[in-house]
Amino acid sequence: MKFIKSYGIPILETIATLCLAVLTILLGTWLRALPPAPPPSPSKIALPPTPGAPPTPPTVMDALGENVTNFDTPVPYFWICLLVALLGRVDGFRNRYRLGGFEGVEGDLASAKVQLRGEAQAHADSKRSYLETLRNALKYLLTSNGIGFDHRCRVTIYRLQGQDDRHLHQIFRHSPTLKFEKDGRIRVPIDEGIVGAAWGNHGVKEFKSDADPSSDDFTSEMDAVLNPEGCESPNAKLSMPSKHYYARAFTDHETGRRVGIVVYECTNIEVLDCAEIDKVLDGEALDVSRMIRHLGVLHGEFNPTPREE
Repeated sequence: MKFIKSYGIPILETIATLCLAVLTILLGTWLRALPPAPPPSPSKIALPPTPGAPPTPPTVMDALGENVTNFDTPVPYFWICLLVALLGRVDGFRNRYRLGGFEGVEGDLASAKVQLRGEAQAHADSKRSYLETLRNALKYLLTSNGIGFDHRCRVTIYRLQGQDDRHLHQIFRHSPTLKFEKDGRIRVPIDEGIVGAAWGNHGVKEFKSDADPSSDDFTSEMDAVLNPEGCESPNAKLSMPSKHYYARAFTDHETGRRVGIVVYECTNIEVLDCAEIDKVLDGEALDVSRMIRHLGVLHGEFNPTPREE
């Protein structure tokens, strides 16, 4: 049906044009074979016919007009084919006009798409710039003078993201030591390690041990701290040989709901000053909450939550 609607008239026009060519030849032959017209009646002429003059044959238009309904002649078929060919030609002109309009619309649409892509790219670049600004601002606040933060330390923010309520996802990490900053898990279970303990209790958990982080003594000491909280030691190998952990939960400034954890780590137990960390986080609680909220939204956009296997 769609084919007939799209191509029916052009096909009929083509057939009619071919038939018209054939009928023109047949019509010429038929006209030449017509008998001469009878002499006109004397009552309808002013002068008598010239003696010995041949009778006047009918004109072409007379023959075409008189035989328009005579289907024993090629005349009606000629007119029908001519009419179909003309209608097809009119439809062709109309389609060309429409096509010209569509081409104009397509050109406008293409221009709009190019403009939209440019605006989207500019918007994405603006978001990335804002994301970097948020990270720099958080880095400045969370590593301010007085807390003892140096090249032996690392600070990480884990936050609930998307519909995953079993893991906290890393949205920020900073350390002056590149290896400490780049390595590490991108998400942690809410019931594992110091992060899980701080998440499940009143919101604060500290652990420090001067034992070798790879030793059994260190693991036993951590288990003794975590097990009463209903948490287990991390199953995965830790990316940083930290001996001092300090984790503190934070809430959303609008909903009041606990949404994430700030974790400080250090390879030395005498470097970080947790009291000063509390002063910084308490004094800048609203700004930190706002920045973490915005950072979580942008991080979720540029780094979607991975699907569960």
